[in-house]
Amino acid sequence: MDLFDLHQNTEWPARLDQVLSSTPVDWAGRRGELADEPRGLARLQRLSAVPRFDLDTVADEVYEGILENALADSARGGARYTELRLPQESVVYPGFMERFESARSRVAESYPGFDAGAVLSLNLWEPTVREICDAFGDAAKFGLVGVELIYVPYAAEADWSRGRAVAEAAADAGLGVTVPAGAFNSANLAALAGIEQVDRIGHAVGAAADPGVMRLLADRGVTVEVCLTSAVVLGMVASLAEHPLPRFLEAGVQVVLGTDSPLRMGTGIADEYAKAASLGLGESDLAAVSERAKAATLPLARA
Repeated sequence: MDLFDLHQNTEWPARLDQVLSSTPVDWAGRRGELADEPRGLARLQRLSAVPRFDLDTVADEVYEGILENALADSARGGARYTELRLPQESVVYPGFMERFESARSRVAESYPGFDAGAVLSLNLWEPTVREICDAFGDAAKFGLVGVELIYVPYAAEADWSRGRAVAEAAADAGLGVTVPAGAFNSANLAALAGIEQVDRIGHAVGAAADPGVMRLLADRGVTVEVCLTSAVVLGMVASLAEHPLPRFLEAGVQVVLGTDSPLRMGTGIADEYAKAASLGLGESDLAAVSERAKAATLPLARA
């Protein structure tokens, strides 16, 4: 059974910290400290707090090396295919997709059979988003497979007028669209399910508390990217046993698995499949998740 990781962040600041800092963050220790933080956004902010580096001082080769490091970790963790989310800052590097392809090729040489696709994360509040949208067509020609839309407010209903326009521009360029939402409550899930161009939603744990939203996701055929370790570490659920993955499947919601932030979370895609098995998914269930992931990769999701 092939393992697909359809929700992995590059963890740009965290991996830069590992490379450039004289005292890099001890992520295992940081995770242990999270018990003192309230579950939810406070934990996310605590886990995300790392030194920032001026991007103008980071060489193109370092950028490419960070991508290779993230992809190699994924392949080493058992992934057959990974969709890696590139930070919006990637656009400051000339030929950033060529650099992604170079990193992907080197990892594939070391791990035969491994493949990866690039997804560009976009902060909808940034003024440069409009300019980036104009470049979607060219980016798709160079191999970009999709975009991830990041919005605020994250845990309350947002205005999706701009997000809808970006999703339409991405789809017109042949790109898939994914949005992380519903991690801590059901906010925004119904709105996103109503945007035709949204192929996948990350996390969506809050949908389990709203039967109407569960039916909407199932009827619309939106794929949910389940990240089990992340859900527990950040406090989306109190324990792994409380994750609604089995309920998603019972409700007919299409699910795939992902690692979210494997460096910071201390996980790999094989760990995520193992945790899904611990929730009662048998071999046939896991095989079905794998097949769904193969069908839901963003280059194919619009086919």
